[in-house]
Formats: sequence, C-alpha cells, structure tokens
Amino acid sequence: MPHSTATTTLAHAPAREAALAALAAGHAQRFPWYRDLLVHRGALGSGDLSDLPLIGTDLLGAHYYTAEHPHLPDASAYLTSGTSGGRRKRILYSPSDDDAYVAQRRELFAEFTRTVPRGAVAVADLGTGHAAASARRVFVQLGFEAHDIDFTRPVDEHVAKLNAWRPEVFFTMPMILDRLLQARPGLDIRPRKIMVVGDVAPPAWRAHVAERFGLLPQDVLDVFGSIEIGAIAYSCADTGLYHFHDHILPEVLPPGDLSGLSANDRVPARQEGSGALLLTSFTRGYFPAVRYVTGDSITGLRRIRHAGREVFAFERIDGRLSGDLKHGERISNHDLAQIMAEVFPGHPFEAADDEGLVIRVVADAVGAEQLAAVRAAVDRQAPDVAQMIASGLVGPVRVTAVPPDRLRSGHAKRRLDLKEG
Repeated sequence: MPHSTATTTLAHAPAREAALAALAAGHAQRFPWYRDLLVHRGALGSGDLSDLPLIGTDLLGAHYYTAEHPHLPDASAYLTSGTSGGRRKRILYSPSDDDAYVAQRRELFAEFTRTVPRGAVAVADLGTGHAAASARRVFVQLGFEAHDIDFTRPVDEHVAKLNAWRPEVFFTMPMILDRLLQARPGLDIRPRKIMVVGDVAPPAWRAHVAERFGLLPQDVLDVFGSIEIGAIAYSCADTGLYHFHDHILPEVLPPGDLSGLSANDRVPARQEGSGALLLTSFTRGYFPAVRYVTGDSITGLRRIRHAGREVFAFERIDGRLSGDLKHGERISNHDLAQIMAEVFPGHPFEAADDEGLVIRVVADAVGAEQLAAVRAAVDRQAPDVAQMIASGLVGPVRVTAVPPDRLRSGHAKRRLDLKEG
C-alpha cells in the first residue's frame, strides 16, 4: 500500500512539534474560538501535543457544526443526518481539503487496483457525504470509466444498473452490499476489486464477500474515514492491520479519561494502546482536526515497520463509544433516546447492530402502532436514513420486546451500537 515519508517525520519530536505548532496556529487564525481556547490555556504557539485541547462534540456543537463561517467563502459544506441539537451537522471543506482528500484516496486506490486495466468500469454505490461526492472524481483521475448510483433510487434499480455496467471496480458500503446480495432478481457482477467504507467490515465479513464474488480476501479493501477528517485508514492484507494515512497522527485514551473533561484540562498524549481514538490531521484546513475525539474505540494502536518504513497501525475498530449510530447513514443517540421516550416512555432500551439497526426495548410486546411510530420518528429525525430505507438500500428499523434480564447494557448506563454475537 502507498506511503510517503510524512509519518516517519512525525515520529521525531522536533519536526512533529514544529508541524503541530504551525497546524494549531492555522486553525487559530481560521477559528477565533479555537484561538481563545489556546490563549486561555497558555498554549498559543505550543507544539506540544499535550498542551493542545481535545476537540469533542460539545466544542464543535457550540462553535462549528451549526455556526456560520462567513470568513470562509470558498468552503464546500457537507451535511450529516440526525443531530442532537435538532439541526444537521455542517462540515466544511476548502478546495485544498478536497484536493488532499482526493489525492489520498487516489494514491490508495491506484495501488489497490493496479492489476485492473485503465479504462475499465468503476462504480460507486454509496450513501451521502464527502466520500460519495468525490468518488467519481477519484475514479476519473485514475483513468477508469466512472459511474455512480443515486442512493435515493430503489434497490432493484441499483441491481439493474450494476448488472448492465458490470464493474471491475466497485466502491460501496457494507450494509448496501449486504442488501444488494439479498435482492431479487439477483446481482450478477464479477468485480476484480471491491472497496467498502462507512461501516465496520471485519475480516470474516470481507472473506465472505470475497468468496461470494470468487475473489481472494485481499481483493476486498476496508476503508476507514469520516466526514470530519476525510481519509483516515485502510486495511492492509500484508500485515492484517489497519494502516493510517500519512497525514494522520493518532492517539488513544482510556474512555474513562474523556468523561468529565473540560476544554481547559491538560491531557497527556498517549500514542500506543487501545481505547478512545483521537486524530490530528496535517492536511485538513476547514475543520479543527487537532486532537479530535472521533467517538470510535480501537484496539492495538502501534507503530510498525512496513515496506522499510515506520507507519501507525491498529488491529480493529471496536465500535462507537458515544454519539452517532449508523443505519446506512447517521442517527444520533440523542434522537434515538428522544424517539423511545415518546413511544415507550419509561421503558429501558438499547440499540444493537444485527445486520441493521435493532432496538431492544423492555416490554411485554411491541404493537404495530408503536413500531410505526418509531419508524415515523426515525424518518423525521434522520431524513437520509429514511431515504435509504425507502429505496430499499437498508432494511427498516426493527423493534423487539425483551424481558429486563435480556438487556446486555446492565443497569448503570444504556449501551448503544452493541454488536450482536
């Protein structure tokens, strides 16, 4: 897989501190609230990672996601679904942000698809957001005949288009691919390379997809990204790990260390181990990606030697610690709790990922009217999810009744985005 020399440079403290100081200064210039934060902490001009504040959802909700940024007139805006404040999150990209993201994806995909002849058909079948918006540009720059599919169209149209185009390169989401493989009439394509993004795609899932299409497991690439950061990491068949892109400086913190923190707390940097993932990007300009708390939990962050150089890598994505659930697109935990409080007031519940979103509620039964009310509320709160359900790309939200002793959350805290096993 492709690498530059950036990560090796970042491993050396003097060069890294100079780069961090310049990065923080740039964000302070673009975002006055971030400058105020640095000044208050006495960290303006510092390149010590531990001096810099953690950037979490509270700060971003107050100053970024729904704020106006008239001083950034050249920004492109991308919206997410279902946010806790009732307004969709708005994430900005500068032209150079877009160019950097496309270059990162292009470098990765060029290496991954090097055995596929240029001029071959490449199709992107994604949801909404930055990855979907830029996929065609990436494929065109790689010399492929590029197509994409409108995610609002019914699933049978997706199957028909794919069967007609017969892509040799296919870029989609795990949940969409699962739905396509269940469709009738069936999907009849023979891609040589498959890339997926947006949901956790563990090795067993990738192996199953490879077998279904007559491929080797290394022909299925899991891409890890977010709309806030852009390109983050990707699965590496050589090492069995996920490798971070070179513009990323990752950290992990014990999840408990994040609770109760204020923006003024000094949090020592910790770059190896397992826990809550923090990311700093050296190419992201219009998002304050310095010690950004992603809400993801990962296992086994480390620095390794690969292909003669040092890279940051990790073993697996364990799931979300808090924030947004995924059902094709995002549903915030706040919105889900609000919906359940309206339809099942006073009833404990949890959300599980069991080939789609399943809400498990403590009740004797779930009536047809209650199920309809939950689904209607999800449609209101998360319109992109509603559209993906309406087009058949993901299944409807399911709600099941369980006795109290069947909840896996325990009694202290509700758990969302459980993995059914």
